[in-house]
Amino acid sequence: MDYRLTLSYRGTAYAGWQRQDNAATVQQTVEEALGDLLGHAVTIHGAGRTDAGVHARGQTAHLRLAEPFPEKGLVHGTNHRLPPDIRLLAAYRMGEGFHARKSALGKEYLYRLYRGRVVPPLAASFMATAPRELDLGAMRRALAELPGRHDFTAFASAGGSHTQPWRRIFAATADEHGRELRLRFAGDGFLRGMVRALVGTLVEIGRGRRNAGWMAELLEGRPRTEAGPGAKARGLTLERVFYPPEWRPLGGYEA
Repeated sequence: MDYRLTLSYRGTAYAGWQRQDNAATVQQTVEEALGDLLGHAVTIHGAGRTDAGVHARGQTAHLRLAEPFPEKGLVHGTNHRLPPDIRLLAAYRMGEGFHARKSALGKEYLYRLYRGRVVPPLAASFMATAPRELDLGAMRRALAELPGRHDFTAFASAGGSHTQPWRRIFAATADEHGRELRLRFAGDGFLRGMVRALVGTLVEIGRGRRNAGWMAELLEGRPRTEAGPGAKARGLTLERVFYPPEWRPLGGYEA
């Protein structure tokens, strides 16, 4: 039986999603909790590999079990065994062959910037700082270059899977909430470090160090060294993963 799991986590204490030999990761922590609940070792496969310190509101993973298990029991039984910074929000029964990554249409990321030197403490773990005076108009003109299919080599961190650097962005927006600036990116896929590099480049444009047309130049496959620096991990959250209608759940439970 195939299950789709929806997970939320605060990534501060973890070396990213993917299991590693010498560091605590979200995948390992969830697998160990599920294994304890089910009485045998399990492997889950995530829709994406969030980096160290990156958060998730709606990460998706799939789990294959030889025997059915009640979805409500999966959610609450796993949460009982998880640390408080990771939670399983939902479990759905899926048709045979569902894959969290391969079946996905795309993902949406949110990056939160606080325009000021002192971040409110209740939000400090989820926002990065930026200068108070950013040229939001220039940043939005740069964002307008992103929708479509482009070569994102300039925004890919070393060590990622860059044999195919082309990705399609569906939408890229900037919204103000007081001093907070929320940057959203939705697309069919993202290279390692891509969103953080996009944000760092946008901040350079907002500070007036480069003009908005710089973004279009970078989308021509320029090397990583020509784009802006990567923004801090703590400001980035994987908001959701979306799937086509044919992968509608057969049933499930939402906490």
